Amino acid sequence: MLMRVRLLCIPCTLRAAYDMARKATDDEEVQRKIVLEVLRWLGEEGEKLMNVTPAMLHTYTFKTVQRISGNNDPFARLKKISNSLAMKVMPILKREIDNREGIEALKFAALGAVCGNSIDFEVEGYHVPIEEIEKALLNCLREGLTINETERLINALTKSKRILYLLDNAGEIVFDKIFIEAIVRNYPVKVIAAVKSGPILNDATIEDALEIGLQEVAEVITTGNNYIGLNMDESSEDFRRELREADVIIAKGQGYYESISEIEHILGKSVAYMLRAKCPVIAESLNVLRGSNIIKFVGKI
Repeated sequence: MLMRVRLLCIPCTLRAAYDMARKATDDEEVQRKIVLEVLRWLGEEGEKLMNVTPAMLHTYTFKTVQRISGNNDPFARLKKISNSLAMKVMPILKREIDNREGIEALKFAALGAVCGNSIDFEVEGYHVPIEEIEKALLNCLREGLTINETERLINALTKSKRILYLLDNAGEIVFDKIFIEAIVRNYPVKVIAAVKSGPILNDATIEDALEIGLQEVAEVITTGNNYIGLNMDESSEDFRRELREADVIIAKGQGYYESISEIEHILGKSVAYMLRAKCPVIAESLNVLRGSNIIKFVGKI
């Protein structure tokens, strides 16, 4: 199903503009300018916006916040805290994985990576207080997967040599690291882990990756841009080459699901979407209840 903007995405974008503005500055006049500029843009673009992905709306909004506030990274503090809290929770997940053997351990690590996607701060109607991240993750692990195509992903891993792992949020990447460790421990594959080249919401950057030691288990690269999800036009040639050479793409989070589902036929790759469906529009497109945990595999094995 193509992930185009729905009507709900419009008020969601405006609400996000206000929330981002508050993170960027305490100056209410600057906050007002940001919100009114996004409102003006939404009104002027009108019907044109119904033919793009939701990720593009929030990317524009974030860049507007950067430009008007002068704050290049409004989520810097939250990203640091997210990484720190996730590192503290990591031993709990590792202990659960160690209590399992073989493929069952790998499956639980995959679930843990999905549950890491609970760490998000810009989804309409979704709010997990940062001090409750540990509780949210543990609840998620107990819930399991609503769409569970982990076996298809594992089957693809057994036949692959090169995996491109598209990372989503800071904090979440701690649990991605654990899953990547499990992958390379079980299969003779090379994992290329891609982060954003600059700040965009709470998405992980190279600084976040190095902070949690991701380079210990994967080759870390950047996408060449700071857009939510996948933007081929703005990506670097190095990143596009990794897309071409990958046997399997593991795409974390809602932004990558929104953008890659639009171009699966162009990429011609096997894609494993791993996310928590926090947004009602995403949940509807997957035909699941909001809050469901998803591992969806698309393509040939």
